[in-house]
Amino acid sequence: MNTKNPIMKKLRAIRSILFRVAASALLIGAASGADQPPLRETGGFVVAGHAWTWNKGTLFDAIDQTAALGLDSLEIFLMGMRISAETGDALLDDATPEGLIARIRKHAKAKGVHFVAPYIGGKQWTRIGQDEAQLRRFFEQGKKLGVSGFTGEPMESQWDMLEKLLKEFDFTFAIHNHAIGFEADYFGAAYPYGNPGETAKKLDAQRRDRRMGICFDTGHAARSGLDIVEVTRACGNRLRSLHLKDVARVQVNDVPFGTGRVDVAAVLTELKRQGFQGHIGLEYENFESPTFADDLRQMVRFVREQGK
Repeated sequence: MNTKNPIMKKLRAIRSILFRVAASALLIGAASGADQPPLRETGGFVVAGHAWTWNKGTLFDAIDQTAALGLDSLEIFLMGMRISAETGDALLDDATPEGLIARIRKHAKAKGVHFVAPYIGGKQWTRIGQDEAQLRRFFEQGKKLGVSGFTGEPMESQWDMLEKLLKEFDFTFAIHNHAIGFEADYFGAAYPYGNPGETAKKLDAQRRDRRMGICFDTGHAARSGLDIVEVTRACGNRLRSLHLKDVARVQVNDVPFGTGRVDVAAVLTELKRQGFQGHIGLEYENFESPTFADDLRQMVRFVREQGK
């Protein structure tokens, strides 16, 4: 090869520039979290721990317990969860300072856990009202936490503002359901989200952006007497996530999958039929169960075995 050829020199210079640009892009991607590995599947589904399951402890406890279950994602909530024993009374919410957010992300990374779909609660929606700047605080905090979407129960009058920010940030939002008749004073009327299938239809009727969808809590729906598989089907391509629960046949307690009145296996079959691309959150609210930790392990096994 003639290294003195001026054309070859130009080609080498161009290759050098392209290499530096590519290297810079990789560094930018790493800094922005683009190098994060994909969420791990369990039985063909992405299964996430849920911070509310361990709400009697701290966020660090929830991270540790999620990792112990062999899961690599955790649904969190921005309603004021204690962060850790070491940080005292410091809470995770929309006002948590960046230094503490960095400590939270460092601990999660060390455990191999990613955060998904932080929940925004009723008190927060009351404070937000029609103030876009207040809602923007949550979106900015979400970016710092490395998430790409939220869960919650906004007033319908807040949908326009919410949709605007979803487009701006390219985030998703999943509207969660409590039971029919749930008391939530900030709505100023009857609770509107008791049937997620009907909420999905309303989103479609209003031609809402596809970033707006549903988080289906099967436990609350079962307590309302709804057909869980039919609601799963009705949510269709608006379904972003589930708080997958089974409910005791006589009482209202959450119970391990396959032992109550929710046909969890049939729900998973329907999700496969739909080509569901969201995640399943293990929100288990039977806090006083004497076999609490074993219950959670059994639930993870159930999903894994259904996927075989």
